[in-house]
Amino acid sequence: MGEGTPRGAGRCDALIIGGGHNGLVCAAYLAAAGLKVTVLERRALVGGAAVTEEFYPGFRNSVAAYTVSLLNPKVIRDLDLARHGLRLVERRAANFLPTADGRYLLTGEGRTQAEVARFSARDAARLPEYGERLEVIADVLRELALTTPPNALEGSWRAALPELLRAARVGGRLRRLDMSSRRELLALFAMSAGDYLDNWFESDPIKAVYGFDGIVGNYASPYTAGSAYVLLHHVFGEVNGKKGTWGHAIGGMGAITQAMRREAEARGVEIRTGRAVAKIVAREGRAAGAVLDDGTEVAVHPFVSCGACLQCRNGRPQLCRKTTPTMLGVFTDGGMADEVAVPESCVVRLPQSVSAADASIIEPLAVALHACNRARIEAGMRVGVVG
Repeated sequence: MGEGTPRGAGRCDALIIGGGHNGLVCAAYLAAAGLKVTVLERRALVGGAAVTEEFYPGFRNSVAAYTVSLLNPKVIRDLDLARHGLRLVERRAANFLPTADGRYLLTGEGRTQAEVARFSARDAARLPEYGERLEVIADVLRELALTTPPNALEGSWRAALPELLRAARVGGRLRRLDMSSRRELLALFAMSAGDYLDNWFESDPIKAVYGFDGIVGNYASPYTAGSAYVLLHHVFGEVNGKKGTWGHAIGGMGAITQAMRREAEARGVEIRTGRAVAKIVAREGRAAGAVLDDGTEVAVHPFVSCGACLQCRNGRPQLCRKTTPTMLGVFTDGGMADEVAVPESCVVRLPQSVSAADASIIEPLAVALHACNRARIEAGMRVGVVG
């Protein structure tokens, strides 16, 4: 909840309520940035919907989420999940659909087109174009998934200019699509999966299989507006570097979240299971901690920004001018940072050819550059370098 805040006994810098896969990933990244992180989980095990549990004596299975593709490969690498035992394998088949006349449709890599041809030669011929069209759009969206969206700003045009430029860069990526693909993207966001598939195919079995993909996990009709977008999710991800592929985690979905837990704990995250949160504590309009169902309070260091000044409203609390700064050497009216924390992950070992005298110059310069990048220093701002 804060960055670079001083730590006190019994307090944490960031408190995450819920130890699902998103919470564990967030905790690991925050800990890598040097924050003291606590995760509170009501159940006896972490993982949320991605858990493996014994459903009958001696038998274990994924009890909620059951297949993986949308786990970003960057997260897998950054959290070194393979080192903690995670192994993913591709599914040998995607979907099995029995039909009323005793036949069936079995989809999967290398077999879908031939299977569909038994129901419609026209649909089988259109399948490659359908897949290619979705893949082109998915490639653009994959890049955007790791892009910080621009902030909505208040104040002068000068303050808004950096975010407007960022928005222009995001829009520039969509311009890579030709006009036909842009129309396709708009249709996917607005149309139902049923209407979208009706425009592509004539036979019911293939529309039923893909229509299921458009509503899986959602209690809605395939003809619900907006459900066509979910079709993109089934080509959006990847397994072991293979785009558009879905797979299984050996050991069930819990193998993913247990690997995440081990990495988070290795980075110093405190994970408390069996600790249900009764309420969030708010002080002066801000979250300040949580009260557990047994009455225990877990406190969080306060934010290092006021939340009211122009910089805070524009999404730049690290440049807040109304609070005592503790932000990586940023100079503000009234003082400088009194604490600089450089996470081990940001330390780069110098080659042996660099002398000690040279290193004494390079090292503080590297820290200063890192601080400027983190604080989004711009021309005209005053900066104080600590150390």
